[in-house]
Amino acid sequence: MRNRNYSYSLNQKGQWRKWGVLFSGLVLLVIVMVQQGQAVPNGGYGHPEILLQPEELKTLIDKKEPGLRIIDVRQNAKYLTGHIPGAAQVWRPDVEDKKHSLPGMMAPQDQIEALLGNLGISSKDTLVIYSDGPDNARLWWILAFYGFPLDQMKILDGGIDAWKGKGYPTEIFSTRWGKAVFEFPKKSRKVSSLLCSLREVKSALESPHNIVLDVRSKKEYLGEEKKEGAIRAGRIPGVTWIEWKEVIVEEGPYRGYWKSAEEIKKIFSAKGVTPGKDVFLY
Repeated sequence: MRNRNYSYSLNQKGQWRKWGVLFSGLVLLVIVMVQQGQAVPNGGYGHPEILLQPEELKTLIDKKEPGLRIIDVRQNAKYLTGHIPGAAQVWRPDVEDKKHSLPGMMAPQDQIEALLGNLGISSKDTLVIYSDGPDNARLWWILAFYGFPLDQMKILDGGIDAWKGKGYPTEIFSTRWGKAVFEFPKKSRKVSSLLCSLREVKSALESPHNIVLDVRSKKEYLGEEKKEGAIRAGRIPGVTWIEWKEVIVEEGPYRGYWKSAEEIKKIFSAKGVTPGKDVFLY
């Protein structure tokens, strides 16, 4: 399996609870299943403070908010064709363990610290992370796993497409900040509930109280397509499938935004993914 492991969730009362998870780009998905659905982007989420709207980011940029660091999680070619002003670029290989025998595994803590420090990001900065797909959530998850404060991280709702859709400017030159010191909190432990083992996944497949959820594309799920770096095509036997794109608005003025919590809850409930179960995503 190419992807890395994690978990995060919310119970029906809006309190955090443990979900075991194999890695997927949908870490935010488990945050938004609660309360009433409203018009996007006011989606009735349990923790709306994790999302930042394009208008809010534009205001922060215009007033030169101190300690603001924007991270574009896309390939370099896409970054250089137009990114949010002041955004630095990070891509998948940057957050993968360069020494691990398997490709795509999560980078160790010191590698992430060096990466962000070299970009000019300090431990005191507030990060706004965006992409054109689920890769922003991967970086969010890694930072959360190593204990970076959640109130210092924001996901840009709608990503780069939402920013452009508002008519806001982009730039093509790379952002370079001076080096900074980035260290994860010394006193906090890794958030172990964000990571699960292969043994836990195997055990989860045998319990009706668990769901192992494949959120890849349909072709990947069916074994018709293999993602670059994957060991082999196919899926784990007995898993449930919901493609990650199903939680994203496909058309209209909010294209690319997260769907409302009510819509997401219906999508997941239809596949047996309910708050009373532990969910393992990959």
